[in-house]
Amino acid sequence: MNYKIIFIYILSFLCVTSCNNKKDVDITPYITEPKADSIYQLAIALVNSSFDVDSTSKAMVLLDQALSIDSMNPDYYGVRAKLLAEMGYLDSALNIQTLADQKGAITGEYLFQLGLFQAAKDKDGEAHKSFERSNNYLKAVLEKYPDSLGAFMIQQAAYALYKGEDSLFMNDIRTIRKRYPDRLMEIEMTRRLDPSSLIKQLKNIEKNAIIEDMTIDLDSLEKNN
Repeated sequence: MNYKIIFIYILSFLCVTSCNNKKDVDITPYITEPKADSIYQLAIALVNSSFDVDSTSKAMVLLDQALSIDSMNPDYYGVRAKLLAEMGYLDSALNIQTLADQKGAITGEYLFQLGLFQAAKDKDGEAHKSFERSNNYLKAVLEKYPDSLGAFMIQQAAYALYKGEDSLFMNDIRTIRKRYPDRLMEIEMTRRLDPSSLIKQLKNIEKNAIIEDMTIDLDSLEKNN
């Protein structure tokens, strides 16, 4: 299976700050459990070193181990869901990210990811709410951490998808460049992205994965015959 790194222009700039699922947005960073976090870091190292099936499978096993120790860390759910989505297992990715949301183990950036998964599965009403929540959470983050370019990019994308207008994404480029003068390369890499294209990428990855699985099954049948 060919791995495609989705969200490369946005989710690679994930903000560090966490947001808990409460009426009043609590942006207190999540306190990690040391043993679980060490396992999580091993999983991230595997993912960063190679994008092959074996490394990703091992990384997901490590993420499951981390979750068995700390079942409330948003990153463990979010990264596992992202890996599943990149493999084409969009239903599984959506289930995991939904579970995290139900448990309250989610942040503004992972609400954005949840919205993408929902939109890719044509759950438009649910996606609309997730993008709205993501936008609101990340706006709260930016009030306290105005220098977080990652939070700003995702908030802008969430707002554009919530409103259904790609053109709203980072449209005031002069102000953005002035606000983040030391991050111009990341801004230029990202600003021409249409947030809705991320949804199309997810659908295409799932479609290609299904076709590939069908091809493998047919090959197996031919060999058995």
